[in-house]
Amino acid sequence: MPLKTFVKAGNITNLSDARYCAGMGVDMLGFKTIEGQENYIKPTQFQEIRGWITGPLVIAEIYGLKNVNELAAILEHYKPDYLEMGPDELSLFSALPLPFILATQDKTMVGSSSLQPEYVISKTPFETEIPLLIEIQSKTEIELLLSNPQVKGFVLSGTSELRPGLKDFETIADVLELLEIED
Repeated sequence: MPLKTFVKAGNITNLSDARYCAGMGVDMLGFKTIEGQENYIKPTQFQEIRGWITGPLVIAEIYGLKNVNELAAILEHYKPDYLEMGPDELSLFSALPLPFILATQDKTMVGSSSLQPEYVISKTPFETEIPLLIEIQSKTEIELLLSNPQVKGFVLSGTSELRPGLKDFETIADVLELLEIED
């Protein structure tokens, strides 16, 4: 199903979220890949999920990365299409092996590195030449943001399952259904 705009669903921790989002046509699925971070997903869990989904690009969310040497294992175990990080993680690198997404609320951070992101994630819109993705918490924000020329898409966040197969999709479903293109 096509969506009206670009959508990245991050913080994915379970097959239910991954399959639902892929089926609804999201463009990217993000997974926390740094051990010790909240909602970290082990490589074995990730592989199980990845075997069930097709379509979306895979994002390795590397928030909390302390050492650039950790990146080689992430690339090997998760085989992401993109990396996603904040300014702290970006400051560790002089070069990156993949395109990346920068999450920041500070628009001055966007052009301050020699490395340029493919996308920027923010909670609020600001002017930038790089495609801007806005974090969404509810469907009430959508209509106003869809009309903002700075906003190129949205970022949703997955939630944990009550138990395998038992899941409340309310927020994600509300937003994705609102973004569906009607036939």
